[in-house]
Amino acid sequence: MKIKQKKSCNPAILQSCNYSSGQSLAEILIAIGVGAILIGGTIGIMAPVLRSNLETKNVQIATSLAQQYSDNLRNISEASWFNIYNPPAAKGASSQFYLNATSTTYAIVSGATSTTVEDRNFGIYFSIENVNRDSCGAGNISSEATTTCTNGPGTTGVIDDPSTQKINVHISWTQGGSLLRISYFTRSSNKIFNQTDWSGGSGQTGPITSENNKFASSTGVDYSTTTGAIRIQGL
Repeated sequence: MKIKQKKSCNPAILQSCNYSSGQSLAEILIAIGVGAILIGGTIGIMAPVLRSNLETKNVQIATSLAQQYSDNLRNISEASWFNIYNPPAAKGASSQFYLNATSTTYAIVSGATSTTVEDRNFGIYFSIENVNRDSCGAGNISSEATTTCTNGPGTTGVIDDPSTQKINVHISWTQGGSLLRISYFTRSSNKIFNQTDWSGGSGQTGPITSENNKFASSTGVDYSTTTGAIRIQGL
């Protein structure tokens, strides 16, 4: 008859003999806990980085859109200053316009628009403001209100400069960000014509948009007796 002997452990290795399976489970649970902590920490670090990268990309796209708008508006102003100086609605800091593509160029339209770039939506509009200059319109750009300049350019006072306009291009995106690009456009070329008929008389205020036969004001001048001639009255 065989006698089955009960397996025993060496007292020196009793812990590993009796609790090996329990120790492995504890190690697994500890490893899972450590892994969860590391993953959570990594996500906490990566989330702001991802948001920062997204915002950086939005700013890059918005900057590009603002530059395109500024370039197109500058081309419009160089082709016809009148289109910038006299837009389809009132000018001012709160005005809103956008560019509408035509078959050959762009037209300035009142209101705002939007566009999609790389699956991102961007709102676009620009405002147009008159620009004041000191030295009665001949000096530096000034934020002061206009004053009376009876002695003409170069003297004390602030008046509007009809050859300078302030353009503010506004870009916004759905994540709540926005970008503003400010430019000053200056009329660098003017149409020149010879005035040969002054019979329309005084009362012309500028800037004028087409040739006519009027002038601003006169005193002691005969402008109607002979077309195209100006004479001192009585001579």
